[in-house]
Formats: sequence, structure tokens, C-alpha cells
Amino acid sequence: METLVTFGLGAGAVLIILGIMAVVRLVKQVKELAEAVSVLELEASQNNEMLNRRIDQEIDRVDQITNNIYSAIDSRLDKLEAKITNNKQVLKG
Repeated sequence: METLVTFGLGAGAVLIILGIMAVVRLVKQVKELAEAVSVLELEASQNNEMLNRRIDQEIDRVDQITNNIYSAIDSRLDKLEAKITNNKQVLKG
């Protein structure tokens, strides 16, 4: 009977030690994964910021092109109006 109890306690101790080792290993893996997640979050945040800057630059570029087009159209219309008023011509339809 003593041998059976001793064997059971020994087996239980080994299982407890293996369980503790497994828990320690899992805790280590969780810490590594948490660090990896924080690095990925930082990279995603930086990429998001760069994308927003790029979008803002493109919006500014499109606004500038639009303003240039309106300026050119306005200039041409002013020239046409000046020609019409200087020559006192009436457009015939």
C-alpha cells in the first residue's frame, strides 16, 4: 500500500511540475505575441498616417489643377469678351 501511495504522489508531483512548465511556456508565448501585436499596431498606425497624408496631398493637387483650369477658362472668356466689345460685333445665330 505504501508503494502505491508513494507512486501516486510521485506521479502527481511530476504532473504538477509538467503543468507548471507548460504554463510558464504559455505565458512566455503570450508575452511574445503581445509584443508582436503592439509592433503590428504601430506599423498599421504609421501606414494609416502616411496614407492620410498622401490623400491630403492628392486632394491639394486636384484643387490646384481645378483652380488652374478655372483661371485659364476665365482668362479665355475675358479675352473673348474684350474682342466682342472692342469690335462692336454682334454674334449672328
